[in-house]
Amino acid sequence: MDRTISSMAAFVSVAFLGIGSACSSKKSNDETVVKHSKEEQQFLDDYKAEVEVGRNMAGRLLAFYGEYLDPGLTDYINKVGRFVANNGDYPQRRYLFAILDSDSPNAFACPGGYILLTRGIIQNAENEAEIGAILGHEAAHVGKQHMFKTLKSMNKADLDKVEAETSSRKRPDKYSRTRARPIPTESESGSALAKFMTTASGGGLGILQAAKAGIGLMLEKGLDKEMEFEADREGVKYAIRAGYEPKALDSFLMRLALTKKKNNDKTVMDVTHPSIPDRRAAIAKVLDAMGADQIIGSVGKNRFDAAVVALKARKKG
Repeated sequence: MDRTISSMAAFVSVAFLGIGSACSSKKSNDETVVKHSKEEQQFLDDYKAEVEVGRNMAGRLLAFYGEYLDPGLTDYINKVGRFVANNGDYPQRRYLFAILDSDSPNAFACPGGYILLTRGIIQNAENEAEIGAILGHEAAHVGKQHMFKTLKSMNKADLDKVEAETSSRKRPDKYSRTRARPIPTESESGSALAKFMTTASGGGLGILQAAKAGIGLMLEKGLDKEMEFEADREGVKYAIRAGYEPKALDSFLMRLALTKKKNNDKTVMDVTHPSIPDRRAAIAKVLDAMGADQIIGSVGKNRFDAAVVALKARKKG
């Protein structure tokens, strides 16, 4: 896990590079002084806060579930995820993908571009097109800033409500860890950004408060259902633009529903997302509007099988 958190820390540093390139600058005593307009500074502060909240949330998820350490598979997931995201509406954003060590099928989009999916997602997938569509869904959450905007709109009463619901609700799936979630840490930049979140955001939450509330929403309640439907719609479009089989997400959800029914499973996803029948109905409308029956897309079965060979062997064992 230390390796991944270190790579995420590096990602945060890289994520800030280039933001000022569009801003005006001038030379002074052989040094470059960047001057930002009020709007540019607001954008920069907002982006830094988004990344810092996401860094905290991603770190907590990694500490809670643990990381599935398979460098080859992680690299593969990053390549697929970034390829799909680059075919989305927000190709300028940066993304980092990691795999959580949990059989429970789920994926999480943290603000700032940190996307984590569980072993359970990969184990239930059959090809690269399905993984691409799932990662497209998460990339849409990031691009649309669904979680970050939700957190910015929260006030203390909202936070208290989330905390009360979190403490009273029993986790629905048998794969959940029983140990308490780790306390998030705040970096030096996060400490400075806390002031921004308190004064500039509508909700008035500090960085750590926002990260804590975000984890509560992810694992206990979920985002507004319309945001999930939007992520499905946009994620499908991103995957199709990337050249994948249009019905991949629908196929994955259909098979997941059958597996859950067979095993009588109830997972976190059942609580935090709309029902699978409702999601499939919404996806069907998108596919119909796009004329998906006339689109021939790649499945990527061989690449997927080669990447997940160790994981599949573990599942069988």
